[in-house]
Amino acid sequence: MLTYRLFIIRHGLTSGNLEGRYIGRKSDLPLCGEGKEELQKLAEQFEYPDVKKVYSAPMKRCFETAEILYPNRLTQPAPGLEEYDFGVFEGHSPKELAGTEMFVRWYESGMKAAPEKAESITDFAQRVADGFRAVVEDMMREKITTAALIVPGGVLMNLLSVFGYPKRENPMLWDAPAGTGYTALLNAQLWQRDGVFEVYSRIPMEREPDLNDWGEDVEDDEEFFQNLPKNYMALDVEQTGDNTETPETMARRMDSSQ
Repeated sequence: MLTYRLFIIRHGLTSGNLEGRYIGRKSDLPLCGEGKEELQKLAEQFEYPDVKKVYSAPMKRCFETAEILYPNRLTQPAPGLEEYDFGVFEGHSPKELAGTEMFVRWYESGMKAAPEKAESITDFAQRVADGFRAVVEDMMREKITTAALIVPGGVLMNLLSVFGYPKRENPMLWDAPAGTGYTALLNAQLWQRDGVFEVYSRIPMEREPDLNDWGEDVEDDEEFFQNLPKNYMALDVEQTGDNTETPETMARRMDSSQ
């Protein structure tokens, strides 16, 4: 039975991310200069798995991330995997909204009381689930055993919270810095029976050192592995932390800045 590996990766930073604003479905921002530089550094210093196909949420920041991380692969749009629609909160920061009746109601309800003109969290989850199933079906139909999927942060956490195994009640525990993500292992039997995938490892991975390069420059090689980007997280998927969520962490969960 075929095993499919899907590398689910969060897009790079935008100016809205750096400013800590709610950047959702309606804010089709491109990557900012710092976001592009961080992705290029990750691609140079670490290893992104080779893939047969790249899927991307139909947003500028996702397509641009795919172009940097997988420049030699055509990218197929994955409709339905756009970020949450924040309605009237779009473009604002939690600090700007704090204390308003609508924001307090939204926050205290765990995002169930949708802001004005926003998408309900139920509709968001259903849309994302349908979009993801279409990606998996395409992989299995075409027998694409390795693929990358570039999505916004809120979508990534939602996907792993709904479909990922082991299960985690708090989506924030699946958070990932820009340009990083998780490896999902799927097979047809498990997917069709239970609708889940196994979360296998974090990506990108450390590059294998070239043995021909070890010698007089061994200190430089050791320094390479010590000087990891400040926003890079360990490969181990096990994480611990407080499940209490604040407006600021909610902003991060729905694709705000780190």
